[in-house]
Amino acid sequence: MVNYVVTSNDPGKMGGGKAKEDIIKYLKQENYESFKVNPYQKNKLAKLWYTHFHLMNFFKKNDIHDVIMQYPIPSQYMVGKFVHRLKLEKKGRLIIWIHDIQSLQNGRDQETTSWEIDLFNQANILVVHNEKMRIWLVNQKVTVPMIVLGIFDYDNPQAIQKLHSYEKTICFAGALFKSTFLTKVKTKNKLYTFGPDMPKQHSKNIIYGGQYSPEELSRHLTQNFGLIWDGPEVTTCAGTYGHYLLFNNPHKTSLYISSGIPIIIWKQAALADFVINNKIGITINNLSELDNALDKVTPYDYQLMKANVDEIAKKIRAGYYTKQVVEKIKEI
Repeated sequence: MVNYVVTSNDPGKMGGGKAKEDIIKYLKQENYESFKVNPYQKNKLAKLWYTHFHLMNFFKKNDIHDVIMQYPIPSQYMVGKFVHRLKLEKKGRLIIWIHDIQSLQNGRDQETTSWEIDLFNQANILVVHNEKMRIWLVNQKVTVPMIVLGIFDYDNPQAIQKLHSYEKTICFAGALFKSTFLTKVKTKNKLYTFGPDMPKQHSKNIIYGGQYSPEELSRHLTQNFGLIWDGPEVTTCAGTYGHYLLFNNPHKTSLYISSGIPIIIWKQAALADFVINNKIGITINNLSELDNALDKVTPYDYQLMKANVDEIAKKIRAGYYTKQVVEKIKEI
């Protein structure tokens, strides 16, 4: 019997489906085989044909055991048909590995929430980002066993950054068009940004560093800290994207850590506990605290954070957290 990981092709800027591709790589090391789904069909007829022929070809495999579905696959129709057939015909378990919960992102979309919760309850096991996401799902009446990931692994081909002198510099990487706080934040220290669609309006100490592929980006992140913040405001992480930090593990956190860069993160973010417990960075309530927070970090403090980050970077690059999930799946 063979275990499979089912994944959609996810095109996009700043890495697209890198998180999913990295999980495929590490799962292959655990003897999972990959099956790719393309939900981006040109019209409804093409989607019907694809779903009922290509997608259903998966079930011609007679050796299916456990199936990990990397969610979301951006087609409720395809997902629904696939899960129904899997539950109907196969004896193996369905594990849904959550990357994003759309109803959390959309906020008030009750129809999406109901559909997602129903889907999650059809799984045998859910893999969730962190404890806060697990609690939210429990409150939404999800009843299946859940495994907490901790943090996403990150396959990084660049060398871990060496210890630099502590100059209080910060980097921020991502889809900059949604990070509109960059038009408002002011800091006496240099903040370097990386990614597409950099806002034209920003303070003089915010320096645009360019856009690079996920494989190359880490080489340019030579700053002291990586910033985790989102939304339009500097006083708190607000709006759809900012609110999402209460529950998710931003993939850029894994980028920073795998690069050997300590973290600055919003104190209320779900990943703040991971940062504090592992002593790999600092937390702030709002961006006006940036300068004071950096001033309080001594060169010795920074050296300790950097050493701790480097140890976790080695784990993240080796797929440690993914492989821990596999071991927990075996135990359930």
